[in-house]
Amino acid sequence: MIGVRVALATTVLAVWVVAVCFSAPALASSGPSGAQVRRAVSRAESSRSLWATINICNSRTYPDALGVRGQMPTLGFAAVLSMRIQIDYYSSPKKRFVPIPGSTARRQVSLGRWSSNLQQAGEVFPFKAHAGLLNATIQFTWMRAGKVIGQITRQTTAGHKDADYASPPHYSAAQCQIP
Repeated sequence: MIGVRVALATTVLAVWVVAVCFSAPALASSGPSGAQVRRAVSRAESSRSLWATINICNSRTYPDALGVRGQMPTLGFAAVLSMRIQIDYYSSPKKRFVPIPGSTARRQVSLGRWSSNLQQAGEVFPFKAHAGLLNATIQFTWMRAGKVIGQITRQTTAGHKDADYASPPHYSAAQCQIP
């Protein structure tokens, strides 16, 4: 009788081990399909919740400084979010904004791994007086399993009163003049 119980317990254990071994790869790959990823990225890239703004411009709290903030939507599944901020200056001869050369006018900002909600981040850039008219470009990136699954660039725009850490509060502009 004891031998039957041991055999039964061993059989149950063996069936359980086999079931776990065969279901583990299925569980590991139970993420979104390629089509789901493409749809989620397309929605995020065209979302009105995706924006870049200047939230600090030579304020009392931050004299001779430019603050840039961006917001990006998540995809509904885990992805690593990041932003690359590039400060641009207005070139009178070229009659357009051009990137400021050098690494001091660029920053890479990691927002971390998220699957829900909107995520914001930003940076403050110090400038010397008379820096002129400035704006910024943000490249938003979504990554999954170490690969870029979405990337889009936005220029700073005004009207984003929900930009965190604005100085003064609720400040949002497309450009900034550092006199």
